[in-house]
Formats: sequence, C-alpha cells, structure tokens
Amino acid sequence: MPFGSADRELLRQVSNQLSQLTADLAAVKQQVADQQHAIDQTRQDTNAAITTGLAEIRAVAREGLARTNEIVTGPVANIGNELVALRGAITQLGNRLQGQAASPPEPAPEAVTPPAVEPQPAPASEPEPADLEPQSASDPDGQPEPDEDTLRAAAGISAATLHAHRDTWEFLIKHAGTDRHFHLPAEVRDTEGTILAKVSGPSLVAALTSLHHVSHTAADPGTRAIAAHLHERLTETVQEIVTRPHRGDGADPVRIVIDDRAKPAEEREE
Repeated sequence: MPFGSADRELLRQVSNQLSQLTADLAAVKQQVADQQHAIDQTRQDTNAAITTGLAEIRAVAREGLARTNEIVTGPVANIGNELVALRGAITQLGNRLQGQAASPPEPAPEAVTPPAVEPQPAPASEPEPADLEPQSASDPDGQPEPDEDTLRAAAGISAATLHAHRDTWEFLIKHAGTDRHFHLPAEVRDTEGTILAKVSGPSLVAALTSLHHVSHTAADPGTRAIAAHLHERLTETVQEIVTRPHRGDGADPVRIVIDDRAKPAEEREE
C-alpha cells in the first residue's frame, strides 16, 4: 500500500533526527579531541617544568657544594699547617727544657785564699797576631754559618712551588716554622699524599738557615740526615737560579721537587 502523507512526514522527521544526532556526535568527537589535545599539552608542559626545575635544583646543589668545599678546604689546610707549626715549636721548647735539665749548673767555687806566688820573669815577647791561625766564620757553638750568597739569592725569589711528601712538609714546618722569617703559604694543596706549597723567598731563607742548623746540631742521626738532604736540595735550586738569573716576565717558575727515584729498568740495562 503506498505511503500516505502522514508516513512521508514521519520519515522526514526521522531523517531530521538522524541528521541532528550525526551533528551532535561530530560535536562530541570534536570536544573529545580538544580535551585530549589539552591533556597532551598539559602533560608536555608539566614534564618540561619538572625537567627544568630538576636541572635548576641540580645546578644550585652543585654550586652549593662547590662553595662549601672552597669555604672548608682552605681553612682546614691552614689550620693543619698551623697545628704542625705549633707542634714543632712545642717540640723545640721541650728539647731546650730537657737540655737545660740534663746539664745542672756548676757549683760555685769555694772561697780559697790564694797562696803567695813568687814573681815570675815576664816572657820575652808576645806572639804577633799574624802568627795566630785564622778562624773560620762560625757561631758561638762552633757551627759554620750558612753561605750568605745563597741566602741572598733565596731572598730574591718571589715564590717557589715545593713538591714533597706530606711527611717531608711536616718536617720542614716543624724545624723552620718557628723562624721569624718563615710564613705559612696561603695556598697548600694535598694531592694523594704529595704537598704542593707556594713558599716565598723569606720562607726559603728561613728553611735554609733552620735546616743548616738542625743538620749540625740535632742529636738524632736520622734528623740530621733529613735536614742535610733537604738543605742540599734547596741549595741546588737556589744555585741554579744564581747561575742562570732572569728577572721579570718570561722566566720559568721556580720548582723544588723532593722526589728521588731509581732509573727505569730499560735505562739500567743499557
């Protein structure tokens, strides 16, 4: 039976409703796509912000650790050097006190009436000063004085870098640290037990005089040997500067390396 006008109207309404549903479905799809894009963008912005924040936190932490090392390392090194110098001063004071205690004062001689002495004839002639043997320059204890030319050359050195073992550095501080011309260097680096210290010319003069004195007066033979060896190495460096002097820019930095070693096996076989 053919469709009537009422059926055609119903079909038209159904078609309109389907078109509206299709349009609504497309709108919903677009909203979902927009929300998904917003979510993705938010995720990317969040990840970027977190990454940037972590990088800034790491940079701040590294900078804080670096500043902490700079603040702590320098004072700790200076405190260690000062403790070594104090230990050396205390040791020297103890040695002096022991030396004074070991040699008691001589008793005062009793008053004795001298016997009558018969007059003796005067000697024929006094020895001339030219007949006396010349005495070498020495201190009151009979110890030869350090070479003044070497001391003057050491005083002219602006700064020298000393390479030595930590124990050798402590020995030098112990025996030269009490000298009025010795100054603890501001820069002392400890690299795996090796000390790199920048010492001044006056400090080198103090080291030379102190080590020279210890090498001649110390009671312990090991102490004398160490002091003599260090004195010899310092003197060799200063003498090299005397033989090849250079002032101003372009001069090689002064380096004092106390690190004696045996030759390699290949050179010994040759």
